[in-house]
Amino acid sequence: MKKNIRKILYLAVNFLSWIYINFYYLKNFNKPKVLIYTDSRGFEISKISNRKTPFNSYLDYFVKNYRSQVFICPEKHTTFFDFFDKINRKDLSSFKHIISHIGVVDFSPRPISDINSIFKLKKRKITNVFGVDFYEKLLASPHYETEYLGEKTCSIIQENNIPRIAQELNKLENLIWISCNPVIIEWKGNYTRERPKNINIVNEKSKSILSNLSSKVNVINFTKFSKDDVMEYTCDNIHLSPKGMSYLEQEIKNIL
Repeated sequence: MKKNIRKILYLAVNFLSWIYINFYYLKNFNKPKVLIYTDSRGFEISKISNRKTPFNSYLDYFVKNYRSQVFICPEKHTTFFDFFDKINRKDLSSFKHIISHIGVVDFSPRPISDINSIFKLKKRKITNVFGVDFYEKLLASPHYETEYLGEKTCSIIQENNIPRIAQELNKLENLIWISCNPVIIEWKGNYTRERPKNINIVNEKSKSILSNLSSKVNVINFTKFSKDDVMEYTCDNIHLSPKGMSYLEQEIKNIL
């Protein structure tokens, strides 16, 4: 019963969010257009009323003040491949900026069986943008020796595939990419489970992406956060706290 109520509430909140976003999209018809595509870091995670919505998120400012097309964690595993699939079906010439808050899902170590399932689900998107050879290369990626939930771990995007991802990002005009941040292993915040011991791979891969991006790409770089920064600006090492939302909002404003 509780599960059904939560599902109904979630659907109602997301319908309200859709109305809210589209109301401002129409209201702001004469304002600059921006496209914003995020993984789960784009919304405030502690309340179901905020799940996959701009409410209490840095997104709210841009919804209200720009003609924003917003895609908030549209997939269960929202990856670079989903982002590229979406923007490749858009006329990007009309957008003042493209904001990409993507990467943590791609970089995170997870059980190999999970990785294989994700690759199967996203095969069409991967091959459409990167080709069959790249898809085969992803499938053949080596695993890490570190185990999690009884399996060896792997990432969707391995180090040797990062230059190819960066190559596609470099093609985009007026791109803003938001990096991941370090993880404080001994601090969980409001996350109740254990994370993989090699979770800081997400930050190392973010640094690798940054080193491959051209100077024309605007970057909001969280990779050098201190321990105190992580504990202040995130609620669980990954997702943003209220202070983190405000901080990111201001960083994007500085670019826009």
